[in-house]
Amino acid sequence: MLIIFDLDDTLIDTSGSITPIKLERALQKMVEAGFQTVSFKESLELLKRLDELASNGGKALAEFVEMHDADPSFYEIGIKELYDNICFDAPIFSVDQAVETLSDLRISHQLALVTIGNPTQQYEKMKKAGIDSTMFSKIVITEEKNKKIYYQAIVAELGVIPTDVLVCGDKIEVDLSPAKELGFKTVHMCFGRGKNSLGLKEDVDYTITRLSQIKELI
Repeated sequence: MLIIFDLDDTLIDTSGSITPIKLERALQKMVEAGFQTVSFKESLELLKRLDELASNGGKALAEFVEMHDADPSFYEIGIKELYDNICFDAPIFSVDQAVETLSDLRISHQLALVTIGNPTQQYEKMKKAGIDSTMFSKIVITEEKNKKIYYQAIVAELGVIPTDVLVCGDKIEVDLSPAKELGFKTVHMCFGRGKNSLGLKEDVDYTITRLSQIKELI
C-alpha cells in the first residue's frame, strides 16, 4: 500500500510547537510598526484564542486586526512574519510516536509526503522534529493549494492503483477531498488544526486522534 501523509499537524505538532511562537513574533513586529495595544500579554492571549478556533494562523491574524479596527498594513506585517520568516530557533516536535509509526509502516508499505509551504521551511521543520526524509519514496512540497495533481503524479510515478492508496491529513478540504475524488481511502488526523477542519464528512473514511492508530486501520 502507498500511504501519503501531510506534514503540519499530521506528522509535526505545528499548532503546539511552532504557531504560538510565530504568533508572538508576528504581534511583536506589528507593535514595533506602531500597532496600538494596552497590554501585549492580553493581546497575545486573544490572538492565540482566535487561532485555536481558526483553520489557519492567517485567518486568526486577519480577525485580530479587524477586531481592533487597525490599518490593514499591520496584517501584512504580521502575515509576513508568520509565514515568510523561516528561522526556527525554538524546539519543533513531531506528533506523538510519529517517528516510530513511520519506521514501522515503511517496512511493508511505501510512504510519500505532500505538504503545502516553503520547501526550505518544510525541510527544516522535518529535520528539527527528527523526521528522516529518506523514509519517504516521494516528497512534494508546493505552495499551490491543489494537492490533487500531485497525488495523481505520485501514483503514476510509483505505479500504484487508487484502491491501494491511503491519504492521511488534518485538513479535510485540502488533504482528503482531493484524495477521495481519485478513489483513495482517507484518514482524518483530528489533531491541532484538524479539530477545526471544514469539509465533507463523506470524504473521510477513518478518523484518528493519534498517528499510531493508523497502523490498526491498515
